Amino acid sequence: MSDLLDEEVRTFQAHRTELLGRALGKYVLIKNDRIIDDFASEEDALKRGYEEFGNAPFLVKEVTEVDLPLNFTSFMIAG
Repeated sequence: MSDLLDEEVRTFQAHRTELLGRALGKYVLIKNDRIIDDFASEEDALKRGYEEFGNAPFLVKEVTEVDLPLNFTSFMIAG
């Protein structure tokens, strides 16, 4: 079984050069193999992600020249 968000991370890496040129310092919202949009703040990107995808996995990542550790947030509660 693949790791959660592998496809989204691969999508980010595949488009990294393009993103560095147009969205350096911004946050991108990625779902599966689609870059949904870029945002000035992480909060705006997360808000849009929850509005569009609910509690399904999606990636919000800052566009930087050097990779930063990924942080994952989930509001799922085990039942």
